[in-house]
Amino acid sequence: MTKISVIIPVYNCEEYIEESVMSILNQSFKDIEVIAIDDGSSDNTLNILREMESSDSRLCVYSQENQGSSIARNKAMDMASGDYIYFFDADDYLVEDGLEKAFSNAIGNDSDIVLFRYEQYRDDKFFEYIDLDMEKQFPNEDYNNFTFNVYDYKKIAFKGPFAPWYKLYRREFLDSKDYFSFPENLNHNDVPFHVKTILKASKISFVPEYLYHYRTDNPNSISNKRLKRYKDIFYIIDIIEDFLKEEGLFEEFKKEFDYFVINRVTYEIRDRPEEYFDLAKERLTGIDLNNDLLAKNVRFKAETILNSDSLEAYNYKMEIYELEKKVNSLSKKNKDLSNENKKLKKDLDKAKDKNKEILNSKSWKITKPLRKLK
Repeated sequence: MTKISVIIPVYNCEEYIEESVMSILNQSFKDIEVIAIDDGSSDNTLNILREMESSDSRLCVYSQENQGSSIARNKAMDMASGDYIYFFDADDYLVEDGLEKAFSNAIGNDSDIVLFRYEQYRDDKFFEYIDLDMEKQFPNEDYNNFTFNVYDYKKIAFKGPFAPWYKLYRREFLDSKDYFSFPENLNHNDVPFHVKTILKASKISFVPEYLYHYRTDNPNSISNKRLKRYKDIFYIIDIIEDFLKEEGLFEEFKKEFDYFVINRVTYEIRDRPEEYFDLAKERLTGIDLNNDLLAKNVRFKAETILNSDSLEAYNYKMEIYELEKKVNSLSKKNKDLSNENKKLKKDLDKAKDKNKEILNSKSWKITKPLRKLK
């Protein structure tokens, strides 16, 4: 049996597809099958995949009419035969020993899910390193021999990143529940998958290395099309709330769920229409904002939505808030510079006094002829 099934939903990636898929086929870990499902690409992506398929028997290419990445992933999961499943995005890149390190950690820890770090890049330049806060949550651990579950770190089920491509899943675990699938025809469809799997995993482990490179400059990526389906986040929230209630987990995770709702609703408001503002205000009404999991700026955004009569008023208040933050930041820098300037002036005065002391010293005066001779 194959050790790892790599699942790749593909749509209009002709510019990146060869490099990305080759980063999987060239892995140091060879016992893999790669299931690529082209989701109705209108460019040359499918032809490139077919050509690659002809030269490597581990790559199996399928095509479907454009139905979205969730349907492609669900279909590929049904086809997969590997002991473990890895979801990969067709415009990204996995380091050469990525699967080897994730698999080794999974086997060593007998874990249902393995997490690892990723970094973002644009124009082939890395610009942001993503910290999952694992080492802050579990310091001084030997991650080759360490597992945890959601009850050890409750917030992890409800905080981003939600993407599946920085995780390796045990297939037996994914097969154990019918609800481990991606909801169809919705943006953010990886969010419920993340929440459900993290909540139900008995053992989660972690590789503290950057194994995945996440491209941010592909105009066809889902993250670059977020503005078109602005209501979807509310459907996603409802799916998760219903799941928590059905599983009898809602009261136990109420604080974390509220944290999730507030974070997602405030994050998604950027560049949205008035209707989104009305839906956001309705969804936030009644939620306790005195949640110690919330960052200060997120709480302020939520309070501002609730205290504004319109999107225009909200944007105006946020603009003032951001300007005040800049002013405060500049004031702090100015104060720091002023303190530094005072310190330097004090040091300069000390140096002058020391120099004056030397010039007036008896030894300096006695040695003056010798210095002239030299």
